[in-house]
Amino acid sequence: MIKPDFATNKPYFYGCDRKNPEAACPPLPAGTVWLRTEPRADAPLVKDIGKHPTGDSLYSVYDHSARASTGQRYAVADRQGDWTAIWYLGQKAWFHNPAAAPTAVPSMGLVVTPKPGKATVPVYGRAYPEQEAYPEGIPYQAVTPLQYTFSAGEKYTLAGPAATEYYRAVTFNLEDHQVVRGRTKYLEIQFGHRVMFVKADDVQVTFSG
Repeated sequence: MIKPDFATNKPYFYGCDRKNPEAACPPLPAGTVWLRTEPRADAPLVKDIGKHPTGDSLYSVYDHSARASTGQRYAVADRQGDWTAIWYLGQKAWFHNPAAAPTAVPSMGLVVTPKPGKATVPVYGRAYPEQEAYPEGIPYQAVTPLQYTFSAGEKYTLAGPAATEYYRAVTFNLEDHQVVRGRTKYLEIQFGHRVMFVKADDVQVTFSG
């Protein structure tokens, strides 16, 4: 679990000054750690192809593409010296985590990984019902995988089961509102800085600690 010392953790950001948005922010405490492609301080930030399809993650105070924050839980992917790697958006993401001043603490819990035989499984941004669950008059809301990959060998922490529902509300009249509930079972996972969903049939759940 990410848990830097708030008082002493003062990562670099820019973008605090609206009149000079490229200027560095004053060094202030934050609950964030930067995530890098390699275990070294000058390595590039990891990429978020959803946020920046063709570009790099930014050190902007408004950009969460390559950050992990206090309280978020991730599966450890690797360790090297004072650096720890977590699984993050389909890649190893490294952050500085020295034993003398740790920025994360051990955390036990459930993780998900692709079932044996599955090279990759889709990741979704919403846990909507299957098409057969929609009654006549309510248009089907397509369930389309996101652009991220979740490959064999990777692990992500499990938040729990997700309600497979679509709330149809296109007027202000509450009597017109309807809830569509499906049979497909989804699981909510910490997949980056945000939570996402996988189908329960695609993954296996194991204990990590």
